[in-house]
Amino acid sequence: MFWKNNSKTSIMAILGVLVLVSVVAPAYADQVVKPTSAGTLNVGFETNPATPNPGDQTELKISFINKKDNTLQQHIDYKVSVTQGDNQVFGTQVTHTAEGAVSIPFQFQTAGTYQVTVEVQGILFQPIPPETASFDIVVGPAVPEFGPMAGMIIAISIVSVIAISRKVHI
Repeated sequence: MFWKNNSKTSIMAILGVLVLVSVVAPAYADQVVKPTSAGTLNVGFETNPATPNPGDQTELKISFINKKDNTLQQHIDYKVSVTQGDNQVFGTQVTHTAEGAVSIPFQFQTAGTYQVTVEVQGILFQPIPPETASFDIVVGPAVPEFGPMAGMIIAISIVSVIAISRKVHI
């Protein structure tokens, strides 16, 4: 009886909750982890925001990960370069991080594909032959990003509408 009298209200309430969950749940970019060229370390990389736009401040977040225990590797000597095509648009001198993670502010000037190369030159105050890990970034206008949560919400919505529709018409 409830379903027959309030079917439109129930469907709207369910869809409203699903829309609210999809709007409130933020989308985050996952950290990309790659081994260095000689495999000594893993390097984690992500940007904040996940999809940078030209002219906006972006953080290049880099973490150096010990392959044995998957923890941050302390005391790393490294340098970072950002290139677009054959042109280097940013670069650091060799720098040291005691913590094993850094956040570098950067502002991309134009849309396009960039490559960030992280070069490790020392671990625990010991020089090593340079090893690199490279990551691609696409910079451009904001494009809606729909992750796995959006697919689940759509699937639940469809199943809910079908289930409610069957109960209403019986």
